[in-house]
This record gives sequence, structure tokens and C-alpha cells, in this order.
Amino acid sequence: MAVLSGLIIAALVVTGAESVNSLIYPLPAGTDVSDTNAMKQFVASLPASGFLLILFGWGAGALLGGWVAARVARRSPMMQAMIVAVVLLCGGVTNMIMLPHPIWVWTAGIALFLLGGCAGGRLASRGLRMVEKESQFA
Repeated sequence: MAVLSGLIIAALVVTGAESVNSLIYPLPAGTDVSDTNAMKQFVASLPASGFLLILFGWGAGALLGGWVAARVARRSPMMQAMIVAVVLLCGGVTNMIMLPHPIWVWTAGIALFLLGGCAGGRLASRGLRMVEKESQFA
């Protein structure tokens, strides 16, 4: 349940960032999204700011998804957060293989997925430890 919750939140964050990106950098009129070559050309034409927004969504999705998974988890909160991060990483790598991205996006994307999940898990774990300490004194 923890991983599923984290993945749902992560998917919403990533989808939101990609939606904002598509408003700023819309597909050319008449582009068929099922045409792989047209999509590859579109991705190749994106400016760096378009990729940065995508990377922001990936990192924020991993962070928030990892945080939710760790908060919901009854055991091993960091492991739950990292499972979310690895699932997102697999999706991101698949996306980058299908629609070639610049090498700097590959590097930053892989790092953001893993670091975001780790940070989310650590933040949630720290919060859980603080709540446990407070309940001991109550």
C-alpha cells in the first residue's frame, strides 16, 4: 500500500509538470503523438528550459512519492521510498530510450530519481522519529 500510494502521488506530480511543459512548449499543430519520428523531432527541438521543467517534475515526483511511501509504510520506510524511486527511474529510462534525450538529461534524470526518493524517505523517516519521540514524552 505504501509503494502504491507513493507511485500515485509521484505520477500526479510528474504528469502535472509535463502538462505545464506542454503548455509552454506545445506540440506543433497536427503532430501525431503515435508517430515516433515526429515525437523524436519534437523532443530534439526542446530548449534546455523544457528539459529542466521535465527534470524538476521527475525530481519532485520522486521526492514526494518517496515521502508518501515512507510515511505510509509500517516497516522499512526508506526501502519503500526507494522502491518508488526505482520504479520511477525505470519509467524515466524507458522514456529516454524511446525519445532520445541529451546526455545531460540522462545524467540529471537518473540522479534526481534516486536522490529524490532517498531525500523523501529520509524526510519522512525523520518526521516519524520525531513523532515517536514526542509520544514517548506525552
